[in-house]
Amino acid sequence: MIGQAHWGASGRDSLAVSDVREMLPAERRSRIVAALKSKRAVRVNDLSEDLGVSEITIRRDLVILEKEGVLKRTYGGAMAPRRVTSESHYEESIATNAPEKDRIAKTAAAMIKPRDTIFLGSGTTVAHMLRHIAPDIEVRIVTHNLAAALEAHGPHLEFVFLGGLYRPGVGAVEGSWSLDMLKQFNADRTFLGADCLDVNAGLTTPGLAIADLELAMIRRTQGEVVVLADSSKIGLVGPVVICPLDQIDVVVVDDAVDPEVCHRIERVGPQCEVV
Repeated sequence: MIGQAHWGASGRDSLAVSDVREMLPAERRSRIVAALKSKRAVRVNDLSEDLGVSEITIRRDLVILEKEGVLKRTYGGAMAPRRVTSESHYEESIATNAPEKDRIAKTAAAMIKPRDTIFLGSGTTVAHMLRHIAPDIEVRIVTHNLAAALEAHGPHLEFVFLGGLYRPGVGAVEGSWSLDMLKQFNADRTFLGADCLDVNAGLTTPGLAIADLELAMIRRTQGEVVVLADSSKIGLVGPVVICPLDQIDVVVVDDAVDPEVCHRIERVGPQCEVV
């Protein structure tokens, strides 16, 4: 029960209704946040009973708190956002949702046009795009993703690998050299993987250097920015922001993603392509 912060003379662990009804909205929302920190998930009917207000009022509070990035609404309640504080290892990522990632990669590869210059970000799904590029297409690929370089076998591909500090854990290079080389190109399209993608928090990642480089890719893209995100990445929030979702044109996801989440993504800006 949320009222545990106030103890009456009788020792009850709930708030007196007369006290609750006098709470300011900001205080009420603070109590909701406190409940989430201790429980990780709350229900609308429980909050309504504990705080002595209607369920409609609680739902309005949850909408406001979600916009602030404090929580994620669920059916009948809310849960705390799932935070990611460290980068996933590349070898571990390969085995996660492999069939779904391959479908996403195939769909993304079909978006490439002849004689495009494209930027490819880091990640396994982006690297697997190159398995599905038509063998006769002429494309210039600019990337810091070493795994993508190893997948590049088409005879008409022109491949530019950005130099810098190679980090085996993430399978990519980063640093000022990569940024300097990137400045020599403008892309027709950019394809980025997703460590974390959330409707409110946007596209985020644990790695500062990766975020700098991939934001630079977005800024030097003349056409579409496409993000590839399997269902395991949706709703995650990392500490470093790459960009809000309104700077992305298309998000390609697998069919395990909740349709309501896809609708909310599209209301923010990007087209949500489900495969």
